[in-house]
Amino acid sequence: MYLKNEIRFFWNGLLFLCLVGMQGELCAQGRFDSVQKLKEVQITSSSSKKNISTLLPRQEFGSTELQRMSSRQLSDVVKLFAGVNVKDYGGVGGMKTVSVRSLGAAHTAVSYDGVLLSDAQNGQIDLGKISLEKIQSVALTNGQSASIFESARSFASAALLNIETRSMEDMDTAGIFKVGFTAGSFSLLSPSLSYEKKITKLLWVGLHARYDYVYGNYPFILNFGGSEEKLKRQNTQVQSGNLEANLKFLLSPSQVLDMKLYYYGSERGLPGAVIYYSPTSKQRLSDQNFFMQFKHHWQISPCFVQKNFLKYNFSYNRFLDPQSLNATSVQDDRYRQQEIYLSTVTLFSPKVKGLSFSASLDLAFNFLDANWKDFVYPMRSSLWFNVAGKYKHPYFELMSNGLLSAFFDRVRFGSSPKDKIKFSPFVSLAITPLGNNSLAFRFFYKDIFRMPTFNDLYYSRMGNVSLLPEKAQQVDAGISYVYRPLRATLFSMEVNADFYRNWVKDKIVAYPTRNLFIWSMMNVGKVEVTGIDVALKIGLAFGGKSLSSRHLISPSLASRFRIDAWGSYTFQRSLDKTNVKDATYNHQIAYTPVHSSTAGISLSMPYVSISYQLTYSGERYALNENIPENLMKPYFDHSLSLKTDFKIYKVLCEIGVDFLNITGAQYEIVRYYPMPLFNYRAYIRCKF
Repeated sequence: MYLKNEIRFFWNGLLFLCLVGMQGELCAQGRFDSVQKLKEVQITSSSSKKNISTLLPRQEFGSTELQRMSSRQLSDVVKLFAGVNVKDYGGVGGMKTVSVRSLGAAHTAVSYDGVLLSDAQNGQIDLGKISLEKIQSVALTNGQSASIFESARSFASAALLNIETRSMEDMDTAGIFKVGFTAGSFSLLSPSLSYEKKITKLLWVGLHARYDYVYGNYPFILNFGGSEEKLKRQNTQVQSGNLEANLKFLLSPSQVLDMKLYYYGSERGLPGAVIYYSPTSKQRLSDQNFFMQFKHHWQISPCFVQKNFLKYNFSYNRFLDPQSLNATSVQDDRYRQQEIYLSTVTLFSPKVKGLSFSASLDLAFNFLDANWKDFVYPMRSSLWFNVAGKYKHPYFELMSNGLLSAFFDRVRFGSSPKDKIKFSPFVSLAITPLGNNSLAFRFFYKDIFRMPTFNDLYYSRMGNVSLLPEKAQQVDAGISYVYRPLRATLFSMEVNADFYRNWVKDKIVAYPTRNLFIWSMMNVGKVEVTGIDVALKIGLAFGGKSLSSRHLISPSLASRFRIDAWGSYTFQRSLDKTNVKDATYNHQIAYTPVHSSTAGISLSMPYVSISYQLTYSGERYALNENIPENLMKPYFDHSLSLKTDFKIYKVLCEIGVDFLNITGAQYEIVRYYPMPLFNYRAYIRCKF
């Protein structure tokens, strides 16, 4: 009986999707007769276009910039963005989640080729599951996307991390085959291969596979009672792999269908927190994730464009502890999650220059089951409906939207929580006094709403059914300046600076207790965040061109000489404002440094490239009570990368080596989870 309302909810939403499509058809019929054909529309991936919107704070690294860095993991790239805090639980094989402006990982939406990744189970996307090899661009936008042609769900977060893979439109009919192999410290082995081909004028196909193995027993220094002891991490073996297949169909000159199949699997040990005299952990964690998604892009008429999404997601987690203190001495928890996600968005562009409107509706159905007794088997039905408008003038740009979010939780056993419905407004204004996007002053306000996840509410030894939804308000004022000359050999510069305030009520905080699987959930109450983000990128290329960069693995062959430098600085005061009588009142929330920064520089020469990166994190506290016992020391992390390109017959090859933490500093991002000391990785990639 408890599914009756959900079935009605589904059919009402489906009816709305049909009505939106009919409106597009009516517009097309009104503007064109039955004989006139639509003009051919070139539909390309967004990754191939440089987003120059000034409405919102946006930081981006394109494919060329990514190749010049020493980063080989997505989390390493995201760390370079201002205002970002990446939690890395142990470095080698550890989970990596991103929090933007102290709002928590669940407030950051992660888009992969235009469709959001999701996890109702814990709300945190593990960036370690995404391979950087095939990434075309990585961009972080605070607030939400500057485009109104997005799914309703993408407007429901405080920040959007957009990951785009290489566009398939430029594929050669002869096909491209790539092979790579990486080896490094702690028995790291990682082969990969990919194949891309334009089958016909109407069909493109791409395949990618990667396998990672690392023993992970890296050394660390244990400080105890003023003495130091050098030990090695135990139970750290990790093996994982992912497969990805992409198909692109040109259904007609105005319609494109994209299909993606993705699988990720891993099996790893959980070394646990480093505590003196603590026995070796034997806990294991297994993960599997599969999804398939369809994206349909339709240019209905010059005034209407529509995008439709359909996605099915399945994930499996198993936590095994053969040394549990329960009656059976073994803890074996298994969880399965399924999601069905549908979305449609229509963009309307009238004949008024610079004016556009959009309407989008998203539906999601999440199911979770487990193998332990008395599990409640929660089901969540979610709806997001968004209406947006945007006007762009040479001297200003205005955008506003209203998002309606509704969540209906049901459980098979026990009482279901109350339904949650929330309206979230957003408004943004940018002023461009020079009549272009080179100089801009911007402002935005957003009200957001985050539901507790299944983990937060229902997990055994972890869940807290009394958790309240987390509400937040964001205000941002910033300035950006971009200088990009027409000639690529000249100096270029990009500067962004933003001041922001966030007010968070009933903030949900998660932190590990005994291991990476068992956490503790709590509402902090009220948190006020005051911050400043500054980001700078500088480029200088000279000496002319040596080879065409279109078919190269690395951009170092493209220009004779090029220097790139980038840096960011973040000031962030995130204070607990719950109760003046609490011991934590006006204290900095856990794992949030007041000062942090990154910097990097790369030199690209014919056939050789050198790059250096620095990451700094200031003092922070492991718990919300800012006392000396909870203080974590600041740290610097230095990395150096060397690589060279060469060509043998028709095969383009790239060989490189990365030296990580070159000073051998001992530090922790999460308390009791030490990061590796000096380590390295070497790789070779060939393109046929």
